[in-house]
Amino acid sequence: MVKRGKTPIRTVFRVIRITFAILFCVAGITAVSIAAVRDFYTHPVLTDVTIEAGSSFSLEDFFKTVPQEARFITDVSGIDTKIPAVYGLKISYDKYFDQEVRLTIQDTTAPTGKAVDHEFFNIDPFPSADDCVTDLYDLNGIAEVKFKNKLPDVSNGGDFVVPVLVSDPYGNSTTIDVKMHVKTDTTPPVITGLKDNQMIRSGDDIDFRDGVTVTDDNDPDPVLNVDASKFNVNKPGKYTVTYKATDRFGNSTEQKIKVEVWQSSAGDLKTKEVYRLADQILKGIKGKNKTDRAKKIYKWVCHNIAYLSKAGHPSFQKAALAGFKQRKGNCWVMCSCYKVLLDRANIPNLIVTRANCKVTRSNHYWNLIYVNKGWYHVDCTPLYPFFMKIDSQLDAYHTFKSKLYPKRAKKKVKNTKGYYAKRAKV
Repeated sequence: MVKRGKTPIRTVFRVIRITFAILFCVAGITAVSIAAVRDFYTHPVLTDVTIEAGSSFSLEDFFKTVPQEARFITDVSGIDTKIPAVYGLKISYDKYFDQEVRLTIQDTTAPTGKAVDHEFFNIDPFPSADDCVTDLYDLNGIAEVKFKNKLPDVSNGGDFVVPVLVSDPYGNSTTIDVKMHVKTDTTPPVITGLKDNQMIRSGDDIDFRDGVTVTDDNDPDPVLNVDASKFNVNKPGKYTVTYKATDRFGNSTEQKIKVEVWQSSAGDLKTKEVYRLADQILKGIKGKNKTDRAKKIYKWVCHNIAYLSKAGHPSFQKAALAGFKQRKGNCWVMCSCYKVLLDRANIPNLIVTRANCKVTRSNHYWNLIYVNKGWYHVDCTPLYPFFMKIDSQLDAYHTFKSKLYPKRAKKKVKNTKGYYAKRAKV
């Protein structure tokens, strides 16, 4: 049998103190828990927030009422709200809670811009989509500008509304309606200055473009073609020369004139003599075709007429006669000799006069010849010898009034180098 002694009073007090301590701890924990639950429901967190690109965000976006001491645990200083993206963030609030949230930045705003209305002719290129809009803006830039639908048929002219679609990199787009006024032109050019029923002596020089002008209401540079292919200034008879002007719309007008070539009088000895001399020279110049013969005639002039810078001989017949007899002369004499020889060989040709030259004020003359289905430039002088050049190959010394002469060939020939031979100075 175990005997129980009396419990010491000291022990009793110690037990009492421990019991009260435990009770106070439990009470404190309970109070904290109650406060935390209360705060959780008092300040609910929005865990998924979406904002528009370009706008700002703050803690207010994640709470209806922002609690005290709320803060972002995640460093948000590097977030660029202009660029759509999704971010995972962490928020601390009310001392007790850390909450993970998601911030979504999205771009749902379409670009803006203004229409640029256009007026043009039905044969002109259709304006590009980029040229139809202006003042375009989007926070993230413009990704594409294009016509929304198939382009309308504007061949007959009229008024049209053409929608242009402007898109940003995130698929947002806006449609801008552009007004188009398309014009047509059916009025042909007007030819003025024609000289009908002309009469000239055989062998005389004639320029069918002299004094002739072409105007058009919507084309500043209509094309004039003169068909004088059947005209022969050395053969008396009646001829028809046809003028045809065409604008860029394809509208054309055609007019004809009559020209009569009559036999020179028996007293015109100089004209007869120059053609007689030319015929003698041509007896020794043959060719496979007109181009080949024109080249050989050119070579004959270059090698047989010495250059002499001296004025004189107002008509090309007199200049050629002097050149054939004296075997020397200036550029006028040399191109006149070439012209007379070509005339007698039935090769169409013209004399070209220098004009609007910026490098010299002196006069200069060269030839245009019609061979190989086109008009080509030829210069017989030793300063600028060349054969069958086109306009784009001419230098600054060979400027001329383009509209006064037939439309020239555009295709280059392989060799345009001149044949001028070195000789002692005259």
